[in-house]
Amino acid sequence: MTALGRTLAFALLLGMILLGYGAAVHPMLAGGPETQLRTIAETPHWRTMHLLMLAGSGLIIAGVWVRLLTDRSAVGVQSSASGSQGFNAPLLAALALVGLGLAINALNIAFMAGAGTHMAEEFAAGRTGVAPLFDATHPIGLVAARFGNFIVALGALALGWVESQDPSRPRWLAWLAWAAAAGGFFGVIFFNEASRVALAAVALLSGWELATAVLALRSPGLSRQAS
Repeated sequence: MTALGRTLAFALLLGMILLGYGAAVHPMLAGGPETQLRTIAETPHWRTMHLLMLAGSGLIIAGVWVRLLTDRSAVGVQSSASGSQGFNAPLLAALALVGLGLAINALNIAFMAGAGTHMAEEFAAGRTGVAPLFDATHPIGLVAARFGNFIVALGALALGWVESQDPSRPRWLAWLAWAAAAGGFFGVIFFNEASRVALAAVALLSGWELATAVLALRSPGLSRQAS
């Protein structure tokens, strides 16, 4: 396996760990803006947690492209010059959608790492007038996360189709991607953006990401394709 393939696979695994850890320890923000700001202020690892989640998002966005290095499907475009298999256009589109969706979802994480932390500190210092500002601006990040998860679900839907067309890939990989798509669409359509279920696409796609990273690390053909 090439250094590039190993790097991308490990980036995908590390990104999943960081994003998943942050999501697991993230406290629920319930109640009005004052209660939410108080919860943020009383969570000492708040900013660090969100910075780790941002790093995880970035690593996943980079790491998912390891799937392109392991592509051996018949869907890829043939190179007219050499007759060798070129890039798989549907796979490129699917990975681009996933990366774009993760980046948009990360806007809410960035808001909480920056503005959310700052307003919570101001609130804890007695400047309670920031509560209405937080109440007005926080939904921007939440709606961005909801839209990002919708884009990730679209990418997962496309990934499922690509996986189903590749006879060299286990069939269950397609179902992992389709499960992320179905859960993502369900969460985005039927749940308010403040609900964690609205973020189901990013969470459920971790199953496909884990399997993809492990299979890439075990793939004997990765070095031949990337060389």
